[in-house]
Amino acid sequence: MRILVVDNDTGALNAIKVGLMSRRYEVSTAGSGEDALRIIQSSGENNEPPDLLLTDMRLPGMTGLELIKSARELMPDIRAILMTAYGDDYVRNQAGKLGKCGYVDKPFSPGTLIRMIEERCD
Repeated sequence: MRILVVDNDTGALNAIKVGLMSRRYEVSTAGSGEDALRIIQSSGENNEPPDLLLTDMRLPGMTGLELIKSARELMPDIRAILMTAYGDDYVRNQAGKLGKCGYVDKPFSPGTLIRMIEERCD
């Protein structure tokens, strides 16, 4: 499974990447929503699009919710998980309205993330 992880916190981004790669996932990363959209566009052209978009809520230039919506304009069936350290009921509800979108509060355990990925993509 191919996962695109988007977070502007390089420490969190690298920790998630290493954890997912240790579970044999193919992982690409981006530090902004704009970079993520470029990756999605080019990977779709190469017939290797991500199966899952794992994005932080707070990104430079756009929110994680906006990124998920924009990504779905390019790939309508992409599954997503929104992660945030600043969650509230509004954000949780907005993520739920997107469909095929999970939500996880930071900090989370590796096991919690793996379970969410398996629920979203299996």
